[in-house]
Amino acid sequence: MRFHQLKEVYQHVIDINKELTCLYEYFLANITDERTRIFVHFVIQKQTDAISYLNGLIKTESKSVLDSWLDEDIENKSISYIKTLKQQPNVTIDDVLAISADINEKINSWLMIIIDVSTNQTVKEHIQNLIELQSSKYQQLLHSAHRMDDI
Repeated sequence: MRFHQLKEVYQHVIDINKELTCLYEYFLANITDERTRIFVHFVIQKQTDAISYLNGLIKTESKSVLDSWLDEDIENKSISYIKTLKQQPNVTIDDVLAISADINEKINSWLMIIIDVSTNQTVKEHIQNLIELQSSKYQQLLHSAHRMDDI
């Protein structure tokens, strides 16, 4: 295992969210169904919000927390996986939800590993907050998709 700092973990989650945004923008260019287009616009905005929030964390977090060392490899499979998803350009709302759920699960599983290997309680709490943010983001997408069904 390699040692990494908490700020690198945050940056990696930002990179995953940026790659997801690129994927959703690619989908948007190929989607023909108007309801799905509206939903994907919403998803892109949520991705942008998450990236802004994480960038804010990096700027406002104390240096001692950000510089905390972790004995965990930076997960690198999610970004590669996201790049393979461009093979299906015309997606549905359900496809977007499935992709989001899958990536959310991958990120959260990796973050749970980081909690397990961390010895710093503050870092554990901050990673737990990040897991809750990721889960909350997915729940918002799920609720929004259900609201789209009601329209």
